[in-house]
Amino acid sequence: MTDTTKEYASEFPELPYEVWPSGQTVSKAGFGTYRIALGNDGHALALMKAITSGINLIDTSTNYSFGASESLIGEVMKALEQDVKRSDLVIITKIGYLQGPLLEDAKTREEAGNPYPDMVKIGEDIWHCIHPEILKAQLSESLRRMATPYADALLLHNPEYFFKDPSLSKELSLEEKRNEFYRRIRIAFECMEDMVSEGLIRYYGISSNSFPYATDHPEFCSADQCLAIANELSKDHHFQIIQFPFNLIEPEASTELNQENESLTLIEFAHKHSLVALVNRPLNGIRNGQLIRLSDKETVQLPNLEMIQHEVERIAHATHSFTMNVEALGVQDKEVENLLISYITSVNALQVNWNKFASMDDWTKVRDGMLGKMAVALTEINQVAKPQVQEWVLKVAGLTSKVVNLITRYYATISNADFQRVGYIRSVLDKTFPGGFTDIPLSQAALNAVRSIEGTSSVLIGARSVEYVDDVLLALQKKTSVYDRADWLGMKLH
Repeated sequence: MTDTTKEYASEFPELPYEVWPSGQTVSKAGFGTYRIALGNDGHALALMKAITSGINLIDTSTNYSFGASESLIGEVMKALEQDVKRSDLVIITKIGYLQGPLLEDAKTREEAGNPYPDMVKIGEDIWHCIHPEILKAQLSESLRRMATPYADALLLHNPEYFFKDPSLSKELSLEEKRNEFYRRIRIAFECMEDMVSEGLIRYYGISSNSFPYATDHPEFCSADQCLAIANELSKDHHFQIIQFPFNLIEPEASTELNQENESLTLIEFAHKHSLVALVNRPLNGIRNGQLIRLSDKETVQLPNLEMIQHEVERIAHATHSFTMNVEALGVQDKEVENLLISYITSVNALQVNWNKFASMDDWTKVRDGMLGKMAVALTEINQVAKPQVQEWVLKVAGLTSKVVNLITRYYATISNADFQRVGYIRSVLDKTFPGGFTDIPLSQAALNAVRSIEGTSSVLIGARSVEYVDDVLLALQKKTSVYDRADWLGMKLH
């Protein structure tokens, strides 16, 4: 297999890359294709943008969009074949889940009396299997969809689903379950070593949500044990890559001592043994079963404070200019003068205090009372004043309405739960890593935070639009400090 990743990377000196154990030069962020599918022009444009902008790592799976993600990769590579070589790219696919057509095929085989061995029937609509028969059959289809003779890496996709098998005897001890689990890992590794020999893949690994778990968790998958199995198979094995979730909400990959007799974290272990450590879900944290999006792009945006202040000052200026020319405009009526004083008092109060209310409720109470007085003043002035004054009333009424709406939006935003959540996350982030990720969007801060710890090889981002790709590229161009476990232990969100 030819490798031109070094030459590819040299075209993008502004981006960071890492040389993997395979010798490939790989971008520090990868294009994740979960929820990406053939037939969506936006998805295709996003992938093209990534590949032509310096991101040469692509992560997919046979079950993503029932194979349509892999088909999209094949179509995009074909569209770019004049500019980008297959050997410029590092493509990873995963096998394990059976859903949609793959599940129907497995059910048909079972009904015909030829079931796949070691099948885990999680539910009616989803099964799971990492037996060699599945690996061989699905890899063949995967390569066909991507129109490529090989994948750079094949990963077992969340093999810990074995522990969810409802058919497992409740009488089995956790140790007995784990023995069977690692037996299945071993025969899968044997199969993938054969795939390397056949030129179908360069190397292999595991993507597991439970890699970062505590060692006593019933679904814990030990990277230490998996590496030991590979070493038992051959000192020249090709087990080179692990993938796992790591984000500001779930920092356990950098904090939980669960490898080598609980002396190393997962990321420390990967770094020590030169394993490629791929981070997934950097922007999607899960806490108490709820997904928390680590981005302020989807959050209600705070109105521009300088713009609000500018509009408030415009009213004050208009009011001041008017009062300086009261006589010239023929305002001599004492009643009009008193109404003007009432209005000016309200404007002055607004100018000084508009951003000092404690909550939306406090602002609403003051707003409604103040607006009532201002409306009465403007209406009565308009009734008794001359045309020049009436013109001023219309102008100021329009300015006032605009400003009040902006201020109301401001207080509605800071009362919004999502906005408060993002603000809280940012405050903890800034406290944990002082000065490390300030003045950049939360999405970029979250990405750079997880790639700042020594040992992470690349961070996978689900970029379904060109806008998301641009955001990733901006993040990659920012230099990051290096943090360690001691720093990440401070990243505690409640």
